[in-house]
Amino acid sequence: MSERLSDASDEVLGRRLAAELPRHPAPARLRAAILAAAAPPPRRASWLPPVLSALATAMLLVLAFVPMLPRILPADPTEQLVRSVVAEHTRAQTRGARRPDAIPAALPRLMQEYGIGLARVFVGDDRLAFVGAEPVYLDGRPGMALSYRDGEGHLVTYTVLAAPGLKMPERPRVQIDRWKPALVRDGGFSTLVWKQGDLACFLVADLVSAPEFERFKDYFARVRGATEPVSAN
Repeated sequence: MSERLSDASDEVLGRRLAAELPRHPAPARLRAAILAAAAPPPRRASWLPPVLSALATAMLLVLAFVPMLPRILPADPTEQLVRSVVAEHTRAQTRGARRPDAIPAALPRLMQEYGIGLARVFVGDDRLAFVGAEPVYLDGRPGMALSYRDGEGHLVTYTVLAAPGLKMPERPRVQIDRWKPALVRDGGFSTLVWKQGDLACFLVADLVSAPEFERFKDYFARVRGATEPVSAN
């Protein structure tokens, strides 16, 4: 009897609670969170970890071997030689002035060791001041470099190298007085290239604009007309 009374009172209490207690709907985000938690986790592609590992290994190998790869050089050997001459000119700019008495001191050794001398040489004038000279060895070719500086501080370098069989670059020729050297512009420098027998000659300066280049052509005529390199071979 007591059990039936207890069940009846629980039933009455349940109805009263359902009728009297306020009810609030669940927020929409709570429903979305419950559904997301109940959903099964997405399966990861079984091929992804091995692929990522292989890519990481390949990148490490590339980083390790790139410094060992040969640098890409111009296919034309004359153009490659021009770049070496321009690089030597740039180094001369950072080294500063050379001794003005370098030509007489260096000529006998150059003639004996490298087989290159100067029958005549431009020693400077009111436009170009002679700075100095020194032996050079560029791309396996011996030679000498003479440096001059103009009134505005531009360094002008005349380089002569032993170059039997070297062909002139396929570049536009520039008519300067009675000569027609090839013009190569690269890296902010103008280079005039010509051959005298088995010797290759280069005149380099950082004179590239139209007014500067006209001045550079005048420098070429002065140096070219007064300088005569000779080969003992």
